[in-house]
Amino acid sequence: MGEVPELKMSTLSLRNGVANSTALETFLAINPSIEFVRFQWLDYSNVMACRITAKKFALSLATKHEPITTPSPILTGLLVTSDFMIEDFDIGEDEIWPDWSSLKVCHYHPGHAQVMCFVYEGGEKNGKGFRRCPRSRLQEITDAAKKDHDIDFLVGVEIEFCIFDNSKGIPEQLVMAPNAFSAASLNTKYTVIIEEMVHSITKAGIDVRQWHTEGAPGIWEISLEPLAPLQAEDSLIYCEETIKNIARRHGLGATLYPKPFEKLTGIGLHHHLSISQKNQEDAFLAGFLEHWKSLAAFFMPNYDSNIRNYPGEWVTWSERNKSATIRKVRPGHWELRSIDGTAQPYLTMLAILTAGLLGLSKGKQLTMKDHKKIAMMGFEEKEIEEFGIKDKMPTSLKEALGNLKSDEELKEALGPEIIDRYLKVKGKEEEAFGKMILSERRAMSMVVF
Repeated sequence: MGEVPELKMSTLSLRNGVANSTALETFLAINPSIEFVRFQWLDYSNVMACRITAKKFALSLATKHEPITTPSPILTGLLVTSDFMIEDFDIGEDEIWPDWSSLKVCHYHPGHAQVMCFVYEGGEKNGKGFRRCPRSRLQEITDAAKKDHDIDFLVGVEIEFCIFDNSKGIPEQLVMAPNAFSAASLNTKYTVIIEEMVHSITKAGIDVRQWHTEGAPGIWEISLEPLAPLQAEDSLIYCEETIKNIARRHGLGATLYPKPFEKLTGIGLHHHLSISQKNQEDAFLAGFLEHWKSLAAFFMPNYDSNIRNYPGEWVTWSERNKSATIRKVRPGHWELRSIDGTAQPYLTMLAILTAGLLGLSKGKQLTMKDHKKIAMMGFEEKEIEEFGIKDKMPTSLKEALGNLKSDEELKEALGPEIIDRYLKVKGKEEEAFGKMILSERRAMSMVVF
């Protein structure tokens, strides 16, 4: 394999011992019932890809420090509509490198384990093959924040999802008490199914903080304890697979799509983000706010992401005000309320941390004031000026992509290798979805997300 693999192995070895075959051997010794290992990765459309390897073959790959290979570019060659980006396909191969530190038993599917992977694009030269891999880049920015600013991050995820009746082949909303958090909404046959999901999650070593019903029949939330960014998003992916597989086992469907039914409150994927250096919080928050309307292209990336929000609402922050775009929970800890379940989690967190670190490295001042108003009621002109509010959320995916395209500072920080391809993928997706009616888009998205 020549000189390039040596460079790749040097790079990979820095990523949580990714090439350590001992981790897999120990894992399989502790879990002798495992027969198959799922190699998993997410593309730019947040579609989960999976190759299932036999245990013996997985051990062989780990021992030889070899990847599995796929057509290139596997991260950006396929839209969520299943259309191919033929013009971008390369004659080479991409390499899927397992991060053995992410191994987990698939308690929702006996005999299977899963491992999250880094993607090395074979067509990229000079050791730049990982530059388009969101998972790899998220680990890099986390490491850089520690090295350059002595900052550690913690991320906690609130997973909202909808379970629905799928017995007739058409999604139908469940009949339940509509009250959020109420005990009455627990008095159904569905509660034990959610319990099964939670048990599967905790058996995988993922700590659950709380779970409850949400604001409409069939909507639930499972909140996780905070972890480092990469591990938090890995855990989110495990939870999503658990939720969908266990729901299916009981003849139900499950989705994180922002609004599965017309008469239903929206479904979000709120993230809690905290930084260890509390004295840097204002500059970090200033970075968020300056780029938030551009970041929407990452955290609200579906054609219909806006249907759960108030399109065009003002970008604001507030302390303990859940109607604000960003809620400050305590010093150095924010709830990021705009994210939904169609977002590519590694890419989204990479972009958000990049914006925060831009605020820090450039010494940005927090000029927007805390407001104590219910944001959905709107702001008068004098209030906008008084609070220093500047930007509105985009009203469509097309507008969000335009904001990102115009944000030179964020584009430069993330690099053209991500931005150029992401804008192209999402632009094609926006065009394809724009030719469909809402029911067609919803049906397709509920299958994927």
